[in-house]
Amino acid sequence: MLKKTQLYWISQIVGWLLYAVVVGVFNVLIGNKLSSELVYSLISIFLIGLSVAHTFRLVIVKLNWMRFNIPWLIPRIVLGTLVAGIVVYFLKSIIIERIIVQNDYEFNVSEAFPSIISWSLLYLIWSLLYFLFHFVTNYKKEEIKNLKWQAAKNEIELNKLKSQLNPHFIFNSMNSIRALVNEDPVLAKEAITQLSNVLRNSLLMGRKKLISLDDEMKLVNDYLGLEKTRFEERLTIKKNIDKASGKLLIPPLMIQTLVENGIKHGTSKLPEGGTLEIVSSIEKGNLEVVIFNSGVYDEAKESDTGFGLLNTKQRLQLMYGDKATFEIGNKNNRVKTKLIIPKETIL
Repeated sequence: MLKKTQLYWISQIVGWLLYAVVVGVFNVLIGNKLSSELVYSLISIFLIGLSVAHTFRLVIVKLNWMRFNIPWLIPRIVLGTLVAGIVVYFLKSIIIERIIVQNDYEFNVSEAFPSIISWSLLYLIWSLLYFLFHFVTNYKKEEIKNLKWQAAKNEIELNKLKSQLNPHFIFNSMNSIRALVNEDPVLAKEAITQLSNVLRNSLLMGRKKLISLDDEMKLVNDYLGLEKTRFEERLTIKKNIDKASGKLLIPPLMIQTLVENGIKHGTSKLPEGGTLEIVSSIEKGNLEVVIFNSGVYDEAKESDTGFGLLNTKQRLQLMYGDKATFEIGNKNNRVKTKLIIPKETIL
């Protein structure tokens, strides 16, 4: 990709060269011969136009006209192009009329005015193109800067959410083991080993932005093993994980959070216990995960059961915007939580 300075000089040279060629063609068409005087005159027009335009550009940069808004910029451009037109007229008259053609030059207002205006209009067009290029370039720079700022902001928010998630998960897991210590010390020891595996994996995964569904399910299986030890026959676990979906990427601890939420606000509150079912599939190239749990979802009381749900919604919004889907509701006397991760996350 060309640097800005290279692009500037290429545009300048090509633009003024084309102008000189057009002037030469016009002179030939109206009957002037392609003499050495005409060639030297065209070369002079090319050099004068290029030199004055570059000088005008140096003035713009030196006085930092780019800092002005349009109402303040317009009178400066008009005055600058008028001065440029006057300078070109006198340079052209001296170099071409006196030196090349060797005519006696006398200043005449009626002859000078149309020439100055035409050159001023030419530099006005040059100015508009020059400022338009810089406005577009600066707009793109600001847009990229805003996108980088938004990405950095999202990254901070995601890290904040993940930092909230780990302590919450550890606290609930410790509660599960505490309930076992007096009831069954042997099972409590096994649960501590499971918790050790869960904590190690959760801490490692928490450092990553995305992990595969297979890796997430390893953590979920360890967690469910811990909860199964706690609830025994009161908790029934069903899993139907599509093998192909295991290679798709998801935010770490997302499924685990929803599973934990389902057990905490479903099975644990039912005297007879309940069932938790996890189903994954690929729908239209996207990862779809559905979690069923026993109980009833009350939208009016979401704030009472909402840490896991709120955390999930916020993370999905930050990472995917409107491309991801999160739904929760009641279906066939069970709570159905549905999660769709866009196909861009395929490994």
